Amino acid sequence: MKTLLVIKKQEYEWLIDLLPGVHPLLVPICNKPFIEFLVDFAILAGSDALRIVSDGVLGSVEHYCENGSRWGVEISYGSMRPADDIYTVIEKNRRFCLEERVIIISGFLFIRYNKKSEYASLFTSLPSGELLSCPHGSISLTGTSTTKTETPGTLPFSLAALDSIGKYYELSMEILRTGLTHYVIPGYSSEEDCYIGRNVIIQKSAEIIKPVIIGNNVQIMTNSIIDSNSVIGNNVIIDRESFISGSIVIGNTYIGEHLEVKNKIAAGNLLIDPESGTSIVMEDPHLLTAMTQSRVAGALLRRVVHALGATFLILLLLLPWLLLRPILGLQGKWKRKREQYFTRLPGKNVTLTNTTIECTGVLSALAKALSLDRFTLLFKVLSGKLALIGNQPLPVNPAIPLLPNTHAVYRPAVFSYAEAEEWPEIGIDTEIVEHYYAVHSDPLKDIAMTQKALFYRTH
Repeated sequence: MKTLLVIKKQEYEWLIDLLPGVHPLLVPICNKPFIEFLVDFAILAGSDALRIVSDGVLGSVEHYCENGSRWGVEISYGSMRPADDIYTVIEKNRRFCLEERVIIISGFLFIRYNKKSEYASLFTSLPSGELLSCPHGSISLTGTSTTKTETPGTLPFSLAALDSIGKYYELSMEILRTGLTHYVIPGYSSEEDCYIGRNVIIQKSAEIIKPVIIGNNVQIMTNSIIDSNSVIGNNVIIDRESFISGSIVIGNTYIGEHLEVKNKIAAGNLLIDPESGTSIVMEDPHLLTAMTQSRVAGALLRRVVHALGATFLILLLLLPWLLLRPILGLQGKWKRKREQYFTRLPGKNVTLTNTTIECTGVLSALAKALSLDRFTLLFKVLSGKLALIGNQPLPVNPAIPLLPNTHAVYRPAVFSYAEAEEWPEIGIDTEIVEHYYAVHSDPLKDIAMTQKALFYRTH
């Protein structure tokens, strides 16, 4: 048995507009990427191979799923034209569909199923043809069954179209309220209707009311309330005395202090009303609030302090840089590469020269310890294009020309808060550290964090 998944870009374009930084097949439903529900169903139905065919870009999906080895199923990928119908797609993939029965899932659909049900024998015995359909897609079966069985009146699975943010929200709430036992949900569940991921910090005064799902790397601060029917994604901070109820907080989102989110979807700096489909850009009270006089003064003070810190480091490191840079360049241990990175301003990018030092000798190790690979970036602090410490700069992706809205708290810098905390410099888990300090830091704390970052790089 094999499964052929056919999805056209026009069927999920509405979701790209709302969450531009995430491929629709990777959008989380109850903290589980949508594609994983389809993979699980294919495996339950007895498939040992799955092919994903689309007229859209599948690069991030292929990067996430790879060859399917983590699920014990072979996953491959194919392309199609927007005008291709299902018969044309089958013809183009005839080698994949040859000799075995194939389940064809057509459309941007969620399949309601139960992980405890026996689907493999059912699909082996079902006759070929269309099994289920809805206005936005269908499930059909090709090939000859091993036993002659008529299609039962009621199949043990059903379809749910995903054609609006309202349908996405309703489906998530449906699973949370009544379907948690039907699917494999990520996280640890020590009690019914409560799933919690790894590296979750919940303050003693915070309150959690079931049913609820909490992802990985989450901080729920003092006196916050996570009310029933809430989904908290990965890498999220719920700050002090905030209230979340009946809502979905997409990963990499910061919820500020004293903020109430009720029956909404929070994604970065967007707050979406699933009923009407409208979205508004939230001005984070810790970072993006209205430009009051005190806020302007605070931003100006931070920039002045960062510029003074950068000036001090330039004067301190100038002589070592002048001495070691030519030597390491002649030895081929000093390598540079220019790349474009996002800034905090929409549509504005900055070109940075990244330096890599090959640490294979005493001089190169000394240069690395002194952070001479960051020396030229310090001048960007003086021009206001970088902060001294903040977020690790995000490289511009040609496929996504604008900064994804999941990075609501973003201050590109020479040194990152993650470095100061000895956190890995790459990886999505570092974002929660940078979110936290970007919100809770002040100019003096930034100087202290810069000292820590320099210290850990030295050692």
